[in-house]
Amino acid sequence: YQRRVRGSSGINAEYGHGVVPILSKLVVAHAGDEYVKGHIADAIGRCCIWGNNRKEFGSRGVVKPLVRYLKSKDTFVYKAAAMALFHLSLEPENCVVMHENHAKQWLVNMVGDDDWILQEAAAGCIANIRHLALANDISKSGR
Repeated sequence: YQRRVRGSSGINAEYGHGVVPILSKLVVAHAGDEYVKGHIADAIGRCCIWGNNRKEFGSRGVVKPLVRYLKSKDTFVYKAAAMALFHLSLEPENCVVMHENHAKQWLVNMVGDDDWILQEAAAGCIANIRHLALANDISKSGR
């Protein structure tokens, strides 16, 4: 089974044919290249909607570098990272990594941005992190 999608970054991606491992390597390999980081984050966000990719990206260590992308001065990079992190936050294990790497402090600032799409992505990501934390608190207290 295969889907081919052309993303806003101009990349044709074939989902289901090894794109997750490739993007997972690239997210670390291009840590200093702002131009490439934005396109990698964009591609990761687009891949998250297919199959088990959210979980696989998380298990391959993509979340932590994407949290660092939120600190970028490049608008495209931090917007693409916020969108990717929103999609990744639908997987509980990824929320834990975001929380451990202090994603909330960067996302909170983005909720006040003029771009409503960025606002929604940041707020949704924060909400998913918070829902997991509340579920964990309830589980610990035995309620």
